[in-house]
Amino acid sequence: MKAFAALPAGYTRDTFLTGENIALARSFGSLELPEGPEKLTKADLIEKLGDSDVLITGWGSPKLDGEVIDAAPSLRLHVHLCGTVVPYDAEEVWERGVKVISGNYYFAESVAEGTVGYIIAAQRELPYYCERLGKERIWKGSRDINRALLGKTVGIVSYGTIARHLVRMLQPFRVRILVYDIVPLPAADKERYGLEQASLERVFSESDIVTVHTPLYDATRGLVSRELIDMLKPDALFVNTSRGEIIDEDALADRLATGEIRAVLDVYRKEPPPPESRLYGMPNLIMMPHMAGPTVDLRSYIAHELIGEAHGFIDQDKPLIHEITREAAAHMSRR
Repeated sequence: MKAFAALPAGYTRDTFLTGENIALARSFGSLELPEGPEKLTKADLIEKLGDSDVLITGWGSPKLDGEVIDAAPSLRLHVHLCGTVVPYDAEEVWERGVKVISGNYYFAESVAEGTVGYIIAAQRELPYYCERLGKERIWKGSRDINRALLGKTVGIVSYGTIARHLVRMLQPFRVRILVYDIVPLPAADKERYGLEQASLERVFSESDIVTVHTPLYDATRGLVSRELIDMLKPDALFVNTSRGEIIDEDALADRLATGEIRAVLDVYRKEPPPPESRLYGMPNLIMMPHMAGPTVDLRSYIAHELIGEAHGFIDQDKPLIHEITREAAAHMSRR
């Protein structure tokens, strides 16, 4: 296996391609790494790929397109260490028979874990009570409240990889789960997890907690409209860990301003939100800076698994486990 990693030197590369992972890749053949911290260009990629049979990429790497493939006739596999491959693979990748794998499965599992954490933090009012006690030394009062996840109705918008992990993780909490998706839910999942397929209107009007897991492309931009946000019942919790453009952010800010609902946002229409954003300082909103997943400590594990999978495919003719087909990529976020 001869690999080139299109990741400049720095913290991000180091968290994925640790010394152990670099040694692992080189034990399978060779691994070339850029020397400097400068972001690679398409021209750099064309120059460096040469006779590599494996390209390794991450956030900010140049896009793999037909021109790059033409300059690398030995290329057989693109290993993307992150989630969606849409910004990094042009149509020519699949047309020319280059295989693609990514860390999408692991990213999705980590986002699902983060979603559970966000829900519990919001239901238990953890940020509020932690800050009040730690900074103001105020103990709980007889009228202070928090809430459970146990036994609630959870509405899930879109049943992709993240949602599949999420419904499994929610099982110990004995929740009722409503799911919106444009295709029928798998019968096995409906039976195993007690899923109810529902319209968006039912998801938003009946759920105690609504969590969005829709990939971003043209058809889903603005999917969560003002009308749907206004359907959220009083004291409902709204969580978005997908993409900010999926929801009408102004409508959500309007509803939050009434104090009727609560929210956790991990993603935003503009990232970071501009200083004038109305979202800052809202007491019923937990804001996170796009950190639902994957956690940093998972990055080296993901890279280790994908490097091993690449070796198995290139050197041992083993089938790919985490392959992203053209059809699968069509359902991934555009960024």
